[in-house]
Amino acid sequence: MSFHPLYLQFFDLYHAKEYWEAHEALEELWQTERSNDFYHGLIQIAAIHHQLERGKVRGVRKLATSALRYLTPYAPENDRVQLTCILEWLQMCLDRLPGDIQQVPAEDMAKFSIPICSLPTSKELQETK
Repeated sequence: MSFHPLYLQFFDLYHAKEYWEAHEALEELWQTERSNDFYHGLIQIAAIHHQLERGKVRGVRKLATSALRYLTPYAPENDRVQLTCILEWLQMCLDRLPGDIQQVPAEDMAKFSIPICSLPTSKELQETK
């Protein structure tokens, strides 16, 4: 199975913790396939990490809610991405982040103990099964 270069680039940038750039790379591909909610959901995962780095609690909650909606229909797996743990991670974000706070200082986000969402690497995606 071969994947679009922008799809693979998304995962490379994501693992380099260049979340905004990952978001932008996959959004470029998504713009050509606007009905692809799978891409849209992955874009939002990168955007969530971008928001987490900035302490934007409300933004994370909003993106996690919509990413759950976009990605749930693709579970348990799509394009070699295992979605079960991703959906659990999105729900964890909603469970741990308070709904009544818009933003906290970026350094205070650690108190919510939200790990990086586990996504495959581009190399893992390209390995033959």
